[in-house]
Amino acid sequence: MKSILPISVAALALFASSCRKEIVIPVQPLQGSWILVQASQNDGGNWQPFYTGLESGVFYFYSNGSAAYDDGHLTLNGNWFTGTSSAGYYDENGNYYTDLHQTLEVHLRDYYSNSSVNMVFDDIKLYGDHLVANNYNNGVVERYDFSRY
Repeated sequence: MKSILPISVAALALFASSCRKEIVIPVQPLQGSWILVQASQNDGGNWQPFYTGLESGVFYFYSNGSAAYDDGHLTLNGNWFTGTSSAGYYDENGNYYTDLHQTLEVHLRDYYSNSSVNMVFDDIKLYGDHLVANNYNNGVVERYDFSRY
């Protein structure tokens, strides 16, 4: 009996030391760096590309909700957040829906140059390393296509 007890204690100690707690923090899928590949708009006809002035820089979305944009000449800082909405929205094809969907807001500013970017997207879809963000403004659906940088 004495020889079984030390082996049992040793096995229990070995098992207990191999168990460890791991805290897994979920990663926000939009976290990281993104570039705007193209912006286009549709007023009920065909999609027409337009230039936003943001195509030459990189957007950085950090896990703490802060954000930045840098085009090599100007750096804007601010915040970003996503949400869930049930309000009506237009998707990336210009179709109107009223179901649950994800939204995105990005607010950036450089106080020195008094420059700012405020983007509010009614609907976003993430396809791996490709993000499509849409908004509706004054009868026009705008679509922004982003890719991971």
